[in-house]
Amino acid sequence: MIPESTSRRKPATGLTPLIDVVFILLIFFMLVVQFSEYQQVPMTVVTTTTAPVQDNQDNWIITLNGDGACRLRQTDLSCEAALSALPDSLANPVVLGMADTAKLGDAIDLQTRLIERGYEVSFGLAGEAPQP
Repeated sequence: MIPESTSRRKPATGLTPLIDVVFILLIFFMLVVQFSEYQQVPMTVVTTTTAPVQDNQDNWIITLNGDGACRLRQTDLSCEAALSALPDSLANPVVLGMADTAKLGDAIDLQTRLIERGYEVSFGLAGEAPQP
């Protein structure tokens, strides 16, 4: 006959359910948290059906090139130099144009820097004017 043990062993607590709960909580918080970089940015878009904006003394047009440089009043500059060349106050919004090869992230960064300096910004697309 096999003698019975007088002491009972406690069942071992498995780590698998604990790890499952931790991963479920991690996924839940990753989905619920809002990241500040994904907030909406208000912008005004200039459509191609309107007349092209003329670069005169009242309008300030900054065109973002594909290489990250800017063009202000037909002069190629770094974007920081273009921001420094703007006057302190403007009657019209700054028109921010983008070349076809420009990155949208660079344009939004430039728009954010203009807004932080107190300028009103409109977006436009750089390109040739439509033919009549």
